[in-house]
Amino acid sequence: ALIAWAQKAKIEARTIQTAHIDLNELSKQLTTIRAMTVKDPKDFCKELCELLSNCGIAIVFLPHIGGSFLHGATFYDKNKIVIGLTLRGKDADKFWFSLFHEIGHILLGHLNQNTGMDSTSEEAANQFAKDTLIPQNTFNAFVDRGSFTRESLTQFSKAIGIDPGIVVGRLQKEGYIEFSWYNDLKTKYELTA
Repeated sequence: ALIAWAQKAKIEARTIQTAHIDLNELSKQLTTIRAMTVKDPKDFCKELCELLSNCGIAIVFLPHIGGSFLHGATFYDKNKIVIGLTLRGKDADKFWFSLFHEIGHILLGHLNQNTGMDSTSEEAANQFAKDTLIPQNTFNAFVDRGSFTRESLTQFSKAIGIDPGIVVGRLQKEGYIEFSWYNDLKTKYELTA
């Protein structure tokens, strides 16, 4: 099923025109991409696709494979890089984390590894995504205050310019708040493959 999913991503990506691969440009655009977290998908999807295509990257959205934990994959296909993202878990925090995780693989040079992605590569891509969305020192300063009220979460997310659900998701994942807390702050995306 995973091979079929990757093949589908490759086929769809071949219909997308891209510029030459330009990782310097991709690095420069991280702030712009991060700022999209507060936009509606109908507003950012086209912009995101165009921005990535200008960096030599084709992004495709595919259905989730039942029974798998796949959120995304990134690979070379001829003269472009393909980012395939599943539509699993339509919360904005999962979408953006998955996207920045895949961008992390690209910018950290993981696509050139002969051995594929190992646990070290996955951990590095996870850290890249976390730090891009909420820099570690900024996150630490927030959690050190020890106030995890709805108001403090929304004020913090506004101050750093990201969707509040991303803050909620990170706090949940790292054990600062319960997984049942503030899920109403998580923006739900309706994305179709």
